[in-house]
Amino acid sequence: MRFLGALVLSLVATAASAADIDVVRQNFVDYYTAGGADRTAPRMRDAIGGLESQARQVTAPGFLLSDGSWNDINYTERPDGGWSPWEHSRRLIIMAKAYRTPGQALHGNPMLRTQIESALGYTRNFYGATVLPLGNWWFWTIGIPLDLAPTLVLMRGDVDPKIYDDLVLALSTRIGSSPTGRGIVGPVPTGQNLVWSSYTHLCLALLKDDVARLALVRDAMAKVTLPTTGEGIKSDASFHQHGAQLYTGGYGGSFANDVAKYALFTRGTQYGLPPVSLAAFSDYVADGVAWSLYGNYFDVSVISREVARESTTGYNGIAALLQASQFDSPRAMEIRAAAARMLQTWNWGLPTELAGLAAITERARWTPAWPEGHRHYFNSDYTVHRRNGWYASVKMFSTRTKSGESTNDENVRGSRQSDGRFYLVLRGDEYFGRNIWPAFDWTRLPGTTVEQKPSTADATYGYGTRAFAGGTGDGRNGVSAMELSPLNSTLFARKSFFFFDDAIVFLTNSITSPAGNRVETIVNQWPLLNNASQVTSGSDWNVLENVGTWYPTGQAAQTVRETRTGTWAALGGSSDTTQHSRTFVTTYIDHGTSPMNATAEYVLVPNVSPSAMRTWAASRPLSILANTAQVSAVRDLRDQSLGIVFWSATSVDGIQSDAAAVVYLTTSANGRTMTLSAADPNGAATGIVRLTIPGRWRATGAKATAGVRSTVVEIPKAGGKTTTVALESLVIPKRRATGR
Repeated sequence: MRFLGALVLSLVATAASAADIDVVRQNFVDYYTAGGADRTAPRMRDAIGGLESQARQVTAPGFLLSDGSWNDINYTERPDGGWSPWEHSRRLIIMAKAYRTPGQALHGNPMLRTQIESALGYTRNFYGATVLPLGNWWFWTIGIPLDLAPTLVLMRGDVDPKIYDDLVLALSTRIGSSPTGRGIVGPVPTGQNLVWSSYTHLCLALLKDDVARLALVRDAMAKVTLPTTGEGIKSDASFHQHGAQLYTGGYGGSFANDVAKYALFTRGTQYGLPPVSLAAFSDYVADGVAWSLYGNYFDVSVISREVARESTTGYNGIAALLQASQFDSPRAMEIRAAAARMLQTWNWGLPTELAGLAAITERARWTPAWPEGHRHYFNSDYTVHRRNGWYASVKMFSTRTKSGESTNDENVRGSRQSDGRFYLVLRGDEYFGRNIWPAFDWTRLPGTTVEQKPSTADATYGYGTRAFAGGTGDGRNGVSAMELSPLNSTLFARKSFFFFDDAIVFLTNSITSPAGNRVETIVNQWPLLNNASQVTSGSDWNVLENVGTWYPTGQAAQTVRETRTGTWAALGGSSDTTQHSRTFVTTYIDHGTSPMNATAEYVLVPNVSPSAMRTWAASRPLSILANTAQVSAVRDLRDQSLGIVFWSATSVDGIQSDAAAVVYLTTSANGRTMTLSAADPNGAATGIVRLTIPGRWRATGAKATAGVRSTVVEIPKAGGKTTTVALESLVIPKRRATGR
């Protein structure tokens, strides 16, 4: 009887698994064919028309040959940084989508079905199970399967069974038995590669009705969406790939796109993400992806070598936001707001699968809004400061992080991109979409202090040599800092960045370089939106295209207006030698040759008119309290908030630290409460920083000891993570005496 009961339960579970895999398959097909989407919505009309047009282009007579090959593809090429036959499978998925998608003339078209079958048959010539997987492993185990596998899912039952079985065998042979294992060639997949591997295994499970494999995919996706100490999502909601390298908008954008897609496919089934994994992933989308997007583009600091690609946009970002907005999660409302906001500026078409989701988003009328505030990503030495009307960030690096990469010979001029590089945009497209990067002076990245020499901008990348790089803040404003010791340079400097409501203060000290080369601190390198734009100046300030600069200590800066020309090919990874010319206005502080303990001090005020800047500078709202080798500090005189970088144990303005620390303090109007945010910029895993604050305070959020005239607050070093402490004064105000 017990055996019979177990058998019944087993049969019920098997039936449930089979039913759920059918649900996943239907969700998969509905996604790729925009099932249920309003075909009359403008975005859908454009997407469907675009799909039909693409399919007709790739099947044009004489282009797609009778044997199923294309006349422009070199099928004998060996995979390297690229592989010509990859385009074969990428065209196949377009054809399969057109065949399956209602609303356009190629839906169910018999001739198109024959062409798809022919092209699938030819695929066996370069990707059959017996073809040796030579060259770059990625195309064999990930690249081709990413397009071939969904094509087969869409065409299942409509193509020759022999061709279908041969290609399913080829996929099985290439990608292996488990999403977490090695394919026929290549490494064990991690981070985004693991997500790609899981996607190909999901498709193979649908092709083979393999519920056990689909369960393995679920388990792999459940794990890869949790924060990790290796490649993938970090505990601060940034993303690493290829080592400790910030890639939220590159590999991390693809990751978010693909995981959100998986969550859509598996929603409502036993193969969906478990609650803890779904919560972690939604945190990454809301606090990582959405925070590093502005307008139609990712922040340049989160795309690494992809800056050298003319095609780089925020596509994976809008895809992730649109897909993640369609299922419930703890951060669904924030994600939906960001998706609606990005759709307001998205000026390109969308594929049918995303156009359908965009139509749903626009019909839902979610309130559009980007995130706003301040975040420091302590795992990645990266800071973002966002306001309505502008976006700013700083990219640093340390002994814990890599400065970038030039894999596949891309990004061969970007070696200074983590040397305190400052990125500022008002619209979002100032540097992208206008062929700016080919003409850009890569030796003069905004925010950096740089030794000028022939090898200043090259492909030198790696881990930093200094541990000091960190930041903190209260969610609204904050402070970041680094000890700059650039790779392939003799330069040393201490750089700090103070972020307030309407301005960023840049302080650099200890600028020393014995090599005999000229050293500069780059205030800005602005690509003009209008070549007729002119700088408007006052005695200690200027404005160009609504970006203001203030020199509170009267330091002299030089401004150069020049038109430069360059090519995408010169940035590496591209064969495009088209010359692009753009006009830039570059402002820099010249420290001369072989400077010793030089300094730089200036303030940027974004999104400001000349008249408003004149008033702002005259009010002198920010006060530099210190900029020395021991401490840098700035106070906002309007609300008394205070940012401090303790380069070593010292004191400033009555506040003392017994070790290196970054600190941001805000005080209530009545002085009765304070919020203290602090972190260890050296990123130590254990230990305590002791901060001494004038006055007697009760603390919430950290251990504190109140003395007679001061309070010692103990801040855990915690790997550089910010500790926020609420302080309440223990001093009871005396009551006034009143007479009768």
